[in-house]
Amino acid sequence: MPELAELKFTSDYVNQVSEGATYLRVEKNPVHKCEDLNIPFKSFKIKAKSKGKEMVLYFLDEHSDQFITVRITMGMSGHFKLTNSGDEAKHAHLKFYRKDGTTLSFVDVRRFGKWKQGLVWSENRGPDPTTEYDEFWKNVMTNLTKLKKPLYEMLMDQKYFNGIGNYLRAEIIFRAGDVDPFLPAGMQFARYPKLLDLCRDIPLLAYAKGGGSIKDWDNPFGDESIQERFMLCYGNEYMAKRKDRNGRTFWYDPKWDDVPTSRDDLGEYLYERGGLAR
Repeated sequence: MPELAELKFTSDYVNQVSEGATYLRVEKNPVHKCEDLNIPFKSFKIKAKSKGKEMVLYFLDEHSDQFITVRITMGMSGHFKLTNSGDEAKHAHLKFYRKDGTTLSFVDVRRFGKWKQGLVWSENRGPDPTTEYDEFWKNVMTNLTKLKKPLYEMLMDQKYFNGIGNYLRAEIIFRAGDVDPFLPAGMQFARYPKLLDLCRDIPLLAYAKGGGSIKDWDNPFGDESIQERFMLCYGNEYMAKRKDRNGRTFWYDPKWDDVPTSRDDLGEYLYERGGLAR
């Protein structure tokens, strides 16, 4: 699933190909369950912004100061692609037709992507750790007592860690070194507040290296945008892995393999490491 770095790339791509372009109309593929977009402007510009795992498209009327917003998420494989009109991808579910005879399409094979007109950022998602670091830091550090789940599960909570998903949590924890992923997150952040720096720096590193090269997502700028391999832990055959409570596979350093999986044994393990009382 596209995460923070991939959403930044998507936003960059939309802005780059839309620079100077005039859009005339929007068309939705009827097979997609999301609502039709109502963009009443005769001609308009498009700009994009990303925050965490969300992107907002701004439709700017060329003949007034009016604009319309559409919040969009990428799902598992959503991305944008510019083609000649008539050559749109089979799974193009939103088509933005342009004056120059080209079309910018939102392509989503699995149809997990969603959009909603008239909205901007979701209220139940926290600050972006890369662009709103001070707010992000405060949101986590003032709620440490609420972060009771193990670190590796808590990092997937978008209320606090907006934009961090499966591959980023693996890379953040692995690069943190001796930070136990199975201890309560609040305790780990209190002990190692520099973990919050990694929540900013690792997504930025993924972005700088061309994204995580994750399955089912294509960098809109093509393979030439990928500078070098980013993953050290996620998907590495030499790493250990286990399912979290949501069924997502967590990749981690095998040195933590002595962590038990049963509730009783885990309680003893946490007690020995100062995580919980018996």
